[in-house]
Amino acid sequence: MSLRYTQYLTGAAALLALGAASAVAQGTPKSTRRIPISKEAPGEVSMSRVDTVTVYRTDTLRVTNTRVDTVQVAGPTVYRTDTVQVQPVMRPVRLPYGMYFGLGGGVSAPNGALFTPNSAGPTAQAQLGWQGTWLGLRGDLNWAKPGEDSRFAAGQADPDIMNFSADAKLNIPFLTHMFGSNHRFGIYGVGGYTHTMYKNLPMRVDSPANSNTAVFIAGTPNWTHFNGWNAGGGASVGWGRTELFLESRVLAFDPNNAPQSRQIPFVFGINFY
Repeated sequence: MSLRYTQYLTGAAALLALGAASAVAQGTPKSTRRIPISKEAPGEVSMSRVDTVTVYRTDTLRVTNTRVDTVQVAGPTVYRTDTVQVQPVMRPVRLPYGMYFGLGGGVSAPNGALFTPNSAGPTAQAQLGWQGTWLGLRGDLNWAKPGEDSRFAAGQADPDIMNFSADAKLNIPFLTHMFGSNHRFGIYGVGGYTHTMYKNLPMRVDSPANSNTAVFIAGTPNWTHFNGWNAGGGASVGWGRTELFLESRVLAFDPNNAPQSRQIPFVFGINFY
């Protein structure tokens, strides 16, 4: 019995001692200082702690600076219009020059000794020439077929007139930009020698008894030749090496027994340089 009591007492004493130790530990302040533990000898465990704190920072500051001027000045409204215009540079225009060939056609009006027994009829022309800056040379062939006059129909038999001319041509470069910068406008004069041949051409001749009396004769079927002259002028519009022209001349010759015979062709044509 004494041994069992002894064991009970011993256990109770142990419990009291453990409770007292725990109470003392709770009442005693703890130290906040970390005691480093390092490995001093082989086989010992080293305990270390590494703090890996990550700090994130986001700037959300936004500055908006807006300025509105609302100042208004009362007064008259002034409108300004710029009327300054820059004129394009016009390059010097050169009329076509060099060798050229051309064709034309139109109508021919009789005059002088040819006027009364004949009327206007068709005409055609071909020319070959060379043109310099101002002066040029031209040779041309002109054909005309006068129309019939009803009063002299009996004396007409389908007349033909041929004119061969050797001329000088003078360019007059005025108003070259009349039709714009891409087209060249020119005025020219032309004139020179003309050889005329005709057949079946009725004509007024002088009366042997009285030169003031008109006598009309029928044309002959044979070609008749006379030397004469021509003079006239025209206008042209050119682009590149092409030229359109409109001209009129007087083609004249003097028969031995008649007043001066004249033709006045009006020709529209084209030249190629």
